[in-house]
Amino acid sequence: MTMTAALIIAGGKAGKGHQFQPAKEVGDLSAVKRCVLTLQRAGVERVVVCGDSRERVEKLAPHMNVTFLSCPSGSEMLDNVKVGLKFLQDKCTWVLIAHTDVPLFAAETVRGLLKTEGDVCVPVCRGRAGHPIRLSARLIPRILDYQGEGGLAGAIQASGVERTMLEVEDTGILANTREDALCEELISRQNREGLRPAFRFQLMRDQPFYGPGAHQLLQLTQETGSLLEACRCMGISYSKGRKIISNLERHMGCPVLESTRGGKEGGASTVTEAGAQLLRSYSAFCKEATEYLTQLFPKYFSF
Repeated sequence: MTMTAALIIAGGKAGKGHQFQPAKEVGDLSAVKRCVLTLQRAGVERVVVCGDSRERVEKLAPHMNVTFLSCPSGSEMLDNVKVGLKFLQDKCTWVLIAHTDVPLFAAETVRGLLKTEGDVCVPVCRGRAGHPIRLSARLIPRILDYQGEGGLAGAIQASGVERTMLEVEDTGILANTREDALCEELISRQNREGLRPAFRFQLMRDQPFYGPGAHQLLQLTQETGSLLEACRCMGISYSKGRKIISNLERHMGCPVLESTRGGKEGGASTVTEAGAQLLRSYSAFCKEATEYLTQLFPKYFSF
């Protein structure tokens, strides 16, 4: 099964000493939130945001099923890329890499990147290459091993893989948040687009007990082997995570986690077979339901 992930760089040096600005307002949304929404709209299944440990980027895009990773302050962009790729290694087939200084790319561009063949695909508009770029997961080890000073471009070049250039009519791939006039023009254009649906599925008995947040927490615990680490990746406290799991187990009537004590690090946590089945069933249901409802939407909202 193929799975597409996206890595949004929200920290580190962006060239000539400039630092990324994930909190900058781009229209009515922060730059990082705009990136997340566009990628999810395009069908990206996992979104990871890697930023400066001091920025608290998770506060800028809460409740969006995003994994947050931290890099030391003052690190280079490539350091952030490596942290994100190390986390995503073995979890996906393709990785889209975007950054918060170029948040106005179109969902259609992302879909085009995902359909294009080649291990590295770069969008090009008016003769200029832009973001996001798409990488095959098989290149992750080569990028992680790169020790040069050429940044991500240097790491890709050192991998020896030829880039595929995708011509697009999307000036959003070039629009830096420091270019106010161009950003305002693109935001105005995007705001004129038609209605589109958004779905959030929950399981409930007398009240909702399982939805995107609980699902992400259980999934991250399965991947990291630690409820504490899963809470860190979501930007929530361990006590809140523990309450979510306790509430889930109460409504399910069975354990979803088996835990061993480990002092201040919270010990290890293993997802039970019942928890794993819940993860599989919820994921499959959400995918099928979203496809069906998206097809149904134009029947009632054609204006």
